[in-house]
Amino acid sequence: MDRLDRISIWAIVALIISSFALMGRHTGEARPDRSSQQRKVSSDYAAANVEMGDRIKQIRNILEGDSPVKAEAMAMELIQKYPYEGEPRMLMGDILMRKQEAVKAMLEYREAIDLNPDYLDKKTPLFQGKKLKVAVGEALVEIERKMKLNPGDESLRADRKIIYYLQRKIAGSCS
Repeated sequence: MDRLDRISIWAIVALIISSFALMGRHTGEARPDRSSQQRKVSSDYAAANVEMGDRIKQIRNILEGDSPVKAEAMAMELIQKYPYEGEPRMLMGDILMRKQEAVKAMLEYREAIDLNPDYLDKKTPLFQGKKLKVAVGEALVEIERKMKLNPGDESLRADRKIIYYLQRKIAGSCS
């Protein structure tokens, strides 16, 4: 064993000792106490989730009672109140599908998926992949029909790109 081997061994021993010392000193620091402001924010969020869930159930009941216009107005209020939640967007997509507006519904579904990708994860209770696949298929048929009538329309091309984007996302999740 030459001098370089001894230095390497002593360096490794020093690193092991220092790592154990650091781990021993920082044990229990992984769960720091939250400040009162953080606790308040999380409790407000839980209350908002309950309120939003109740409103969504109410809107779904109205939609099932064949009043899509009233349900759409209530869903728009919910979207305005909770702009970073995916559930109101998903609900708006359902309303638009009920009104036979597949392209607009597809745009709402895209917003919902961008806000909460769990809608395409089979392992979560939020999975909506099969419904989204049908909606995207209907929207594609509608856009292709409109493109035959007006082939130069740029908004239809943009919508078709969004549909292809959603098809890729759905294919990556539903396989």
